[in-house]
Amino acid sequence: MVSVARSVHVPAPREPDNGAASWAEVPPPRERGFTWRFMSANNRSLAKSARTSPDLESCMATIRALQDGLGETIGEISRNGCGQWIWRIRLGDEVIATATRSYPREIRARMTCDAFVKLVAETVGSAPVQVMYR
Repeated sequence: MVSVARSVHVPAPREPDNGAASWAEVPPPRERGFTWRFMSANNRSLAKSARTSPDLESCMATIRALQDGLGETIGEISRNGCGQWIWRIRLGDEVIATATRSYPREIRARMTCDAFVKLVAETVGSAPVQVMYR
């Protein structure tokens, strides 16, 4: 699935409460462009693109690069800032795919990463791609 954001809503910072030490931080605006998600048969998101592509064609090229270079990919497992385990797929020097969620156990992150690679290998190049606007 390929998605593109139509609009971005960023909340305005609030005045600090009496006695508060700092202003509320405004989250950075989301980058406009296209991203992809790899969905399982039960419609759960397994992985997503690591970067936002400026247009649909370059987003599709990223998907093809993942499929074509699958034999050279490296799965990496690490902890995020909350002590949970996450995974990512690296192709050469570039991270090309990341987990869509974190896992409390390292083994579960490893199994999901391996399952993603296996499912990408089984997906034919003509698999349907759905463009979603959000």
